[in-house]
Amino acid sequence: MPQLDILIILPQIFWFIIFFIIFYYTLTYYFLPFFLQTINARKYFLQNNKIIENRLITEIIEKRKLMLNELNSNFHKIRSVLFLKLFHTKFNFQTKKFNNYFSKLNTKICIAVNNSILYCNPTILDIFEFYPKVLNKNKK
Repeated sequence: MPQLDILIILPQIFWFIIFFIIFYYTLTYYFLPFFLQTINARKYFLQNNKIIENRLITEIIEKRKLMLNELNSNFHKIRSVLFLKLFHTKFNFQTKKFNNYFSKLNTKICIAVNNSILYCNPTILDIFEFYPKVLNKNKK
């Protein structure tokens, strides 16, 4: 086998070493700085994006808190206007004026809504069972 001959192996090893020294030199002095610049630019870009993202998240959270506070104050105003001034607890749905318009189910719903808003008790609505008209026909 001519590849294993001592006269052929030594020049191949020599050129192999020379080639990889030149290859290493070109990689480290020409291409490696370029790769490091791109990696550092990516790191800087990601850090900058994280800072911007955190700033936007905090702004959104603050705006959301302000909006929720404003909504709560508006709901409180609506509650005080509608249910403390317009409805009172002695309001009677069984008068002749309302008998034609409201059924038994509507009175239960109105009383439950009135109680749940006045007394802040959402479990009152869970007491009543409401069915569609198809199911109400079967229950009679």
